[in-house]
Amino acid sequence: MAVMTLILADSGYGKTYSIRNVNPENAILARCIRKALPFRNTGWKLHGKRLPDNSIQRGNVVDIRNGRHLLDVIRNAAMSGRKILIIDDFQAVMQHENMDRAYETGYTKFTEMAEHAWRIIEAATQLPDDFRVYFLAHTEESEGKIRMKTVGKMLNEKLTPEGYFPIVLRIIKRDGQHLFLLKGDDNDTVKCPPDLFGPEVTDMDNDLAAFDNAISEFTDL
Repeated sequence: MAVMTLILADSGYGKTYSIRNVNPENAILARCIRKALPFRNTGWKLHGKRLPDNSIQRGNVVDIRNGRHLLDVIRNAAMSGRKILIIDDFQAVMQHENMDRAYETGYTKFTEMAEHAWRIIEAATQLPDDFRVYFLAHTEESEGKIRMKTVGKMLNEKLTPEGYFPIVLRIIKRDGQHLFLLKGDDNDTVKCPPDLFGPEVTDMDNDLAAFDNAISEFTDL
């Protein structure tokens, strides 16, 4: 079973920027929203790009078309030789499906969308034990608690994404710094093994490479 982490942040809080120090030779980045990387992206190459010699580039950045495409990327990740899978803007998969089905009425579509999101998360857990999977998503406030953004209350009643992740981080801003919050309170869904950094450490720089190193040592990967 892969090591699963959910990272939550408001837009502009450094969610994608946290990837900046991850070794691209050991990672796959699945982008659910097509946008430029906010850092110098040497080593990150778009998969499927047509090159000047008319060949097709085999890269480590995949632009996701829909939930089914993301499922395929997850299921094939183990054959890549890499050990880190980053799924950026995961909430967009549900949002795009919701827009595609905007004119459908009734509750059935929300049940189906919840099932589709669950299947994606479940597929990621089935990757090998030495795989680390990071789902990055936006936040929303629901019933007084900061949680992962979905497509509204009707889907939230069907699925609680945080429940499928042993680790949930949230990015906060403090004194001009962007930090991973490691310990939360009753107002959010943050959770992290107490012994990962020690009981006195409540946050760290939003550096996914540093966090991944800590997880690898903690789980003896």
